[in-house]
Amino acid sequence: MSSLFASHRYLVLLLPLALAGCDSALNFLGFGNRTVKSICKSNPELCEDLNQDGWCRSERADVIIARFDELNHASDENKYHLIKNYRAYNQCIELAASIEPKYDKSRKTQRVVGMLTSLEELARLEAETRESNNPYLAMYHWTQHRDQDAKERFLALEGTGKLDSPELLWTLAIYYSGNNPQKTIDILQSSFKYFSQEQQIPAKYPEAITSQYMALRNFRQAYIWAQVSALFDDHSTQDYSSLKHLLQLNEDQLEDLQEEAKVIFKQIKERQYQL
Repeated sequence: MSSLFASHRYLVLLLPLALAGCDSALNFLGFGNRTVKSICKSNPELCEDLNQDGWCRSERADVIIARFDELNHASDENKYHLIKNYRAYNQCIELAASIEPKYDKSRKTQRVVGMLTSLEELARLEAETRESNNPYLAMYHWTQHRDQDAKERFLALEGTGKLDSPELLWTLAIYYSGNNPQKTIDILQSSFKYFSQEQQIPAKYPEAITSQYMALRNFRQAYIWAQVSALFDDHSTQDYSSLKHLLQLNEDQLEDLQEEAKVIFKQIKERQYQL
């Protein structure tokens, strides 16, 4: 009996330590400092000017968490994430604000307030960051507003290591895709190692590699990467069957290429792909 009591006591003593090292457990129990519920309780000003109903729940949550992060650690990168989340929230809430609630008319007012908030905050942040040298913000102002100065600031960072993230490398690859297929392929293939284990690699990366090999008329590699793309859950329905005719290979040879594609896919998924 005493040993059983001792075991229970030991578990009770260990529980706070276990929870302290596990953010997901803390969030599940409502003690985490980055859950929407806890943020709105401690910093209601980060939540009250957004809609309170069920519309755009995910986008609203992302804005609140991004606001909290930027409030506690002001940085250009956090401003970029906040800008992105405001844009996503605004796209959703703009549609919701146009829908007439059937019963509670005050909900439409909340949505309109949320929409105006996101527009005003987005305009403020864009003005604040227009001249930023941060690669994410330079990319944003270039791609969203065709800001040529931002484009030059972004491209000047090539080769410095400051563009070593999937999102930034994707933008760089798109820039080169019209006139330098091989460089585009190299950039896209190098981007795989920068995805964290928690991130899902989109099929658009191997699909873009396929199209660039097609531009080079390297049909063998195009076929391999088309097969790699097909193994991704979100792959497109583009038909690459013409590649079989261009390759003029028998079924055994095609099967060898398919096996090679499976190896590449496994390496990508395990973040072990090497150029």
